[in-house]
Amino acid sequence: MKHKWNLLIYAMSISFFLVGCFGMESEKKQEEKNYPTEEYESVLTYTGEGYFLPNGKQTDKIAQSHREEVIKATKNYLLKKYNLEVEVHNMVGNQDGVTVFYETIGTLHFYGTVIVPISLQKKAVMAEDAFSPEGQVEDGIRGALYAYIMDDQFKALDEELATILETEEIVGRRVEAIENVGGSGYNPPLYNVVVAENEAMNPVYELYIRNPKVSKKELKSAYKGDQFNPEDVYITIQAFMKEKDTEPDEKILNELVDIVEGNHPIPNGTYNVALHDNLIQKSTFEGLKKNSLNKPLIIHSSGQ
Repeated sequence: MKHKWNLLIYAMSISFFLVGCFGMESEKKQEEKNYPTEEYESVLTYTGEGYFLPNGKQTDKIAQSHREEVIKATKNYLLKKYNLEVEVHNMVGNQDGVTVFYETIGTLHFYGTVIVPISLQKKAVMAEDAFSPEGQVEDGIRGALYAYIMDDQFKALDEELATILETEEIVGRRVEAIENVGGSGYNPPLYNVVVAENEAMNPVYELYIRNPKVSKKELKSAYKGDQFNPEDVYITIQAFMKEKDTEPDEKILNELVDIVEGNHPIPNGTYNVALHDNLIQKSTFEGLKKNSLNKPLIIHSSGQ
């Protein structure tokens, strides 16, 4: 239950941040348009350059000089504990080690991070102590499984979003940025899926853990749709204006919201929809700013 509440707080944090900003005076919003280029970059070109974690300069240098050792520690940890094969895209030093960004290879596709501790005193990688943030891998597996067994619904969501991309001037984050610094769970360019432990997905998860080669048909059969609660699945849609110096367009936000609120065969869950201007903060991978538009926590449940 504690983990589920952590997920809910994570999903809602975007909403609260934006809602709290809507009351700001217009002149303050005007000031926010002048974003310094050393801190912000167009989402069209941003690939992760400039991203950093607090107090990570020293550990980053050590990690880069022991790059192969860090990669090996990451792959060994995920293979031994979760039977996952991964590709490592990037590593960024943190206060006590290095954060490694990876992407899974195989049937299930998701992104995540592993922390490999580093001893500053010995200037050594502590490979045997590698770990992942609490629940992150499990959530990633569940989210990827949800997308895998609900492939028709996710295809419908992708098609609906693609239609808006064709007719409106919006984009998602670059795949390279997601790979290098921002990927979390099942994470296409325009949305992210986080699935908490829940009664509907537990049998699917347990079946997969016992046998990663299990068929999609068996996984679908294990899903308990009658016990599904949309509050267990958080889907965050985040789009950016394609043109520079363009304010987020409320008409486009409403089109995105209509996908969720309309009679569309998309995945069930609790949605948050956000539209940002063209800029992304280099150091944090965030698009949230005072002029961002947001529609929080929309429940979509169509009896899948």
